[in-house]
Amino acid sequence: MQDTADLKTQIQNLSQSLGFSDCKIASATKLDQYNKHYAEFIAKGRHGSMAYLEKHAPLKTNPQLIQEGAKSIIMLSINYFQARRDLKKHWQPQIHVPNHKEGQVARYAFGRDYHKVFKSKLKQLAKLINEHFPDSQTRFFADSGPLLERQYAEFSGLGYIGKNCLLITRSHGSWVLLGELITTLDIPADEPFDRETMQCGSCNKCQVACPTGALDTDYKMDASKCISYLTIEHKGIIPEDLRPKIGNWIFGCDICQEVCPHNIRAKQTTLPDFSTAIAGNDLNLQEILEIADDQAYLARFAGSPLMRAKRTKLLRNACIVAANLNRQDLLPQIQKLCLDPDPIIAHHAQWAKSQLQTNQ
Repeated sequence: MQDTADLKTQIQNLSQSLGFSDCKIASATKLDQYNKHYAEFIAKGRHGSMAYLEKHAPLKTNPQLIQEGAKSIIMLSINYFQARRDLKKHWQPQIHVPNHKEGQVARYAFGRDYHKVFKSKLKQLAKLINEHFPDSQTRFFADSGPLLERQYAEFSGLGYIGKNCLLITRSHGSWVLLGELITTLDIPADEPFDRETMQCGSCNKCQVACPTGALDTDYKMDASKCISYLTIEHKGIIPEDLRPKIGNWIFGCDICQEVCPHNIRAKQTTLPDFSTAIAGNDLNLQEILEIADDQAYLARFAGSPLMRAKRTKLLRNACIVAANLNRQDLLPQIQKLCLDPDPIIAHHAQWAKSQLQTNQ
C-alpha cells in the first residue's frame, strides 16, 4: 500500500500541473491561540453584518468539527494578479489613480468566479487521494468554509499574515487566493512560515492608504469599514460618511495591496479563467445604471464573482461611484433609479442625485 509521504509528492506534482501556485501541508491541529482575538473581533462588531462569521466561531480553529478524524490540511494557493490597462506594464507599489471615470473592479473579479475555478481543481486532488486511500475522508473548500484559512496557510508555510490582514507569500506577494482539503490522512506536514525571514516590520503603507481606516490596528481589521465588505458583503444601506471614501471602487478594493512593497513580486496570472474578462478592468457606469432587472444582470455577469453582489448591490455601488466622480452626465440614469422598486437602489440614487445637483 502506498504511504502518505509518496502521496504528498503526487499531490504537490498534481497541484502544480493543475495551475496551483503553491501547495503545503499543515497538521490539522487546533489553533486555540487565535480564539481570543477572534472573539474580540466579533464582540466589537468588526465583522459588520456577516452573521455567519459569528455562527462559525467554534469551527474556525478546530478542523475536527469540520471533518471528524482530520489529521492533515492541504493548503493551496493560486496567483490571480493582473496588471491594469492604465498602469505600467511592470507593476510597482503605488495607489492606483485611474485616468478614466468608471467603476473600478478588484483584480480577483476580472474574470471567472474563482470559487468555481478552485473547486474544480480541488475536486481532482480529492479524487487522487481517494484512488490511493479509498477509506480516507476528505472535505474541500475554496474561500467558502469556516476554517481560518490564512492562519492555517501560515501554519503550513505558504506565507504570513501581514498588517493588511492578507496572506503574503514569497513568490506572489498577497495576490493569491486560498483553498484547502481537510483529510483524515496523516500526511507529513511542512514547517510553519518563518516570520524572521519576511515581515512587515515598521512599514504601515497599507494602513495609511486605506481610505476608511479599516486597518486601524497592526494585523487587525475592522471589516465593517473595509471597501470590499461595503461593496460586496454588506446587504443594506451604506453609511453616508463612508460613501465618499469608496471612491470609484464599484466591486471590491485593492488599495492595501497596491501599496504593499512585498507585492513587487507580482507576476501575471497564467490561468485563462482569470485573464479572460467578464467584468474586466473596470465597468462602464452608464451600462451598469441601465441594467433593468435581474435577468439582464445575469446575462451580463453570469460566471463572474459579481453575481454575488446581484443587481441591488452593484447598482447601489454604481450610484455612489457616479456621485464620487461627479458624473453629471449620468443624472438622467440616477433620477430614473430614484423611482426603482428596489428600496436600496432608490435610496442611494436619491443621495447620488443630491450630491450631483449640489456640485453642478
